[in-house]
Amino acid sequence: MTTSARTSVRTWIRRVLWTTLTLSIGLVTLAGVVFAGATATSQATNQSVPTSSTGALAASLQFAAPDDAANPADVRHGRRLVVAFVVGVSGTVASDVLAPYDIFASSPAFTTYVVADTPGPAPLEGGPAVVPTYTFAEVDADPGLTPDLVVVPALTDPAGAAEAPLRSWVARQHDDGAKVLGVCSGSLVLAATGMLDGLHATSHWSRIGALEESRPAVHWMRGRRYVEDGSVTTTAAVTSGVPAALHLIAELAGPVEAQRVANLHPEWRWTPTEATNIAEDDFTVQDWPVGLDYVMPWFRPTVGVALTDGVGELDATAAFEVYSQSAAARTVAIADGDTVRTRHGLVLLTTTLTNAPDLSRVAVPGVDTLDDLDPRLQVWAGRQELSVELLASQPGTDGTVGGGGFSAALQNLADHTDAATTSATAKMIGYPTTGLNLGDQHRIGRPVLLAITGFAFAVLVGLAPAHLARRRRRRLANARTTPPLAAPEAMNVAV
Repeated sequence: MTTSARTSVRTWIRRVLWTTLTLSIGLVTLAGVVFAGATATSQATNQSVPTSSTGALAASLQFAAPDDAANPADVRHGRRLVVAFVVGVSGTVASDVLAPYDIFASSPAFTTYVVADTPGPAPLEGGPAVVPTYTFAEVDADPGLTPDLVVVPALTDPAGAAEAPLRSWVARQHDDGAKVLGVCSGSLVLAATGMLDGLHATSHWSRIGALEESRPAVHWMRGRRYVEDGSVTTTAAVTSGVPAALHLIAELAGPVEAQRVANLHPEWRWTPTEATNIAEDDFTVQDWPVGLDYVMPWFRPTVGVALTDGVGELDATAAFEVYSQSAAARTVAIADGDTVRTRHGLVLLTTTLTNAPDLSRVAVPGVDTLDDLDPRLQVWAGRQELSVELLASQPGTDGTVGGGGFSAALQNLADHTDAATTSATAKMIGYPTTGLNLGDQHRIGRPVLLAITGFAFAVLVGLAPAHLARRRRRRLANARTTPPLAAPEAMNVAV
């Protein structure tokens, strides 16, 4: 091989190596940006528990028991059935708890409470912290509180050691004869106990593939709103907990009572004969806006969700769930005080108006008109120059009137983003978009610009080593071609 050929081969190899190095560094940098964004979004999903004063927190704990808390004499004589909603210490999906809680608590046939391993406020994913009504030990010590039905939501760490007491308690209640309702990915908690082995069950559509591999003893079913097998009922996506709860009310208290409760939430259009079949969803390219928002969370707006005493649990959780799943905005629960008490007696911890972070706007669930709005909130929002948007009941495009709840929250999301983001979010939470005015706008804004910036940054970082190497080679080449300066002695001319 000639010298020229060998030089050409070495040059080609060097270019291939540099190109490979450039691509590798660029891809690693881009992956780092995406990982950092996804981590930031995930961490923001769990709202921090507000730091209340000792006195305020003690008052909240004393205030946690609802007015209609279980009475042993009432419950054990068959006049009421007890429904226990468990919450974990690692984090619990807010809508998995609050939405079905609203449904069961709306019926006088049931007594409801929230139970946890410890009495302290329990963090909720996509919502404010909740103060448990009782602890596991307190329920075990009082026969009147023994649950007839246990509702198990999705947990941040469903199979982790921290949630072992919760799993043990749920399994024990089931063994003692209680029915169990696993909402959405609450099926992971039930699967970890072995309770689902040999049964037909379902879960969130994004989880079933992995569950089929990790829990092959369970007969996993796709395309079902909920699946009931014996004394265990499991549901699909988050909002499927509502029709499943209504189904169980019909089963335990009769279809007439279930329809009465359903009529309190007309957005669901539920009837006792409602079919359980739903679409078999999967991730598609149309979901890219939500994916981009999830990995590019920087500079996104912060929405204050203003809660007041007496707000319905379903209304209270909808906005948090919708914006949490869309990743289009960060949410924070705000109120005039440290806590609010919901319509059916739950205590939620909030950030006071005076301690609220910088907000883009304020959304108010459960309020239909400005006349019903808390005057203190109106004054505060006016001073902060913040717009106040009511997540109220409104007529849909099909002529029906939807409730507040998820319908109003999704409509609010559509008004501030686009149809693609709203549709993808609705698919994630399992809520139909029928009746919503999604429009046809397409958003090209913050996440797209951030993605372009992130890509450009990754390219620059990838090119940096080659650029620095070229500069070094030029300096060396210049040093070889530049003649050295003559020594001072040689410059002296003899006179």
